[in-house]
Amino acid sequence: NFGSSTVSLSPAPGADIDRPSASRSAIMSVTGAVKNYNPWKGFGFLTQSDGTDVFVHVSDCNGMAPTQTDSLTFEVELDPKSGKLKATNVQGCTGSAEAAKGGGKGKGSGGCQGTVKSYNGMKGWGFLEYNGQDVFLHVKNCNGGTPNCGDWLTFDVEDAGQGNGKLKAVNVTGCTGWPQKGKGKGDKGGYGAM
Repeated sequence: NFGSSTVSLSPAPGADIDRPSASRSAIMSVTGAVKNYNPWKGFGFLTQSDGTDVFVHVSDCNGMAPTQTDSLTFEVELDPKSGKLKATNVQGCTGSAEAAKGGGKGKGSGGCQGTVKSYNGMKGWGFLEYNGQDVFLHVKNCNGGTPNCGDWLTFDVEDAGQGNGKLKAVNVTGCTGWPQKGKGKGDKGGYGAM
């Protein structure tokens, strides 16, 4: 059990105990946004509306996981182990908590990790940022999901085969979006809108 940063006060003799105390009003939800989150490790940081960063763990997100675009409401406590602020009872997460459980269909070699910089769900491709360069990403190379901007992915890198030294990601894991196979162009059923 983690301690709270609020202090419980006993009422003074003869005090009106039905009136809200200062400690009750101190337990308030705050709002914030995702600063960063690693779905494979299950933790990251949230930025409160006042600009203060707070640690977050997937176990405090009510069965979901935070994604880069989420607007969140949460409580802040002092973690007695680290002495730092920690978000609890996090509400508003839209990502899947399954990545932190290792529920994917496979794992990349772990040789490369990077963040999804852009992704077009209608076309099924986008780009990862890896070591300061853009790496092509196609949904057909993603195991168990579709990428979302901001996802932290594990993957292997291959030459894109265009003779220009560009790279593509293969054997990609860590995508937080739902797998989607639509009626794209071609006879094999492409990826895109359903």
